[in-house]
Amino acid sequence: MKLFASIVAAIAVQASAFVAGPQCKRAVVSSSTEQSMGLFDFFSEDARKEREARKQAEIEEQERLQREIIARRSNPKKMEEYEAKVRVRRALRMSGNDEAAEAIDVYTGDDEKIVGLN
Repeated sequence: MKLFASIVAAIAVQASAFVAGPQCKRAVVSSSTEQSMGLFDFFSEDARKEREARKQAEIEEQERLQREIIARRSNPKKMEEYEAKVRVRRALRMSGNDEAAEAIDVYTGDDEKIVGLN
């Protein structure tokens, strides 16, 4: 009988660990830092500004490259220089030297002002 009573008492103590006790009210503390939430960060104001800045930088880079192409096509000397770089790069690729071919920068030059595009 004493053994049964001690087993019941032990079970009762362990079972009370899973029972919801009285809830205490806690003060709400606000924080000035935001925690990133993964997928939902896509909709935040900062993420939107970052996307727009990235998009604008890409557009400006593409416009710069387009101005270089137009300037090169209108200047025979620059076109010869470009074609020579392309020939060297192609020869390096054909010989299997891809690292050296990647090092050749074909689209280099000054960012020129072209009427109608700037």
